Amino acid sequence: MAINFPNTPNQDDTFTDGDTSWQWDGTTWNLVTSTANVTPNTFQTVAVAGQDNIVAGSGQDTLTVVAGSNITLTTDAAGKSLTIAGQAGGGGGDVNQNAFSNIVVSGSTTVAADAVTDSLNLVAGSGISLSTNGTDSVTITSTAGTPTFGTLSDIQSASLDLGSIYLPAITRLVVTNQSLSAYRFDQYGSNDNPTVYCINGTTIAFDLNVTGHPFQIQDPIGNPYTGAGLVHVSTTGTVTTGTGANGQTTGTLYFKIPQSISGGYRYQCTAHAAMVGSLFIKDIASL
Repeated sequence: MAINFPNTPNQDDTFTDGDTSWQWDGTTWNLVTSTANVTPNTFQTVAVAGQDNIVAGSGQDTLTVVAGSNITLTTDAAGKSLTIAGQAGGGGGDVNQNAFSNIVVSGSTTVAADAVTDSLNLVAGSGISLSTNGTDSVTITSTAGTPTFGTLSDIQSASLDLGSIYLPAITRLVVTNQSLSAYRFDQYGSNDNPTVYCINGTTIAFDLNVTGHPFQIQDPIGNPYTGAGLVHVSTTGTVTTGTGANGQTTGTLYFKIPQSISGGYRYQCTAHAAMVGSLFIKDIASL
């Protein structure tokens, strides 16, 4: 369609013809604006899923691209390109695809991340300290001291009794009674009043469970033993030595057998004459 321009325009004159506007530069008319659909293949509407449509109001409308949280936009005017990039460390995308979303703790509840910005908190339990530094490391240190048996309650808390650990012994015999007639020792089975063998220069322990039947060590002729080496530890932790350690019914009786004695000694219930047996001490030098 022909456009009838003015014949004698002046510098910077404008001319409007329908949908177009022109301007004279002194030599020729130049197109300034056009409301006509001069680019018929452009999109009038930009649809965004879940959002309102962006609709052009006219052919001169501009679509503005805005960078959201943790997104950067880079334009290249010469190359006519737009680069959209996610920023590391934010919520603008799965920047680190090798991160764990769940931390499984055996025997406990799984720790699950609710978002990419979630933080995992490490909490120090009893006897543990945690420290961090600037090199992405966490140091876990035990603050619990070395276990010791400082008091009787410590020993009882460990399901032990003082008598079982008071002295090292070559053997520990559990002593029970068979009615009113005999003593029995666990390592000797069901034998009544068996001969118990031991060695001088060593320690033997008797774990007494004979209420009503005082267990007395005697010399070869049947008198209460008065020599060195008798130590009794009660179930409450009381320690008695010497002759006072003899003739007990509970607790542990230790016999630290002197190297100077050997031969036939005895054990005897001081309440029942039938409960008597031999305690034979072998000389270690003859073994």
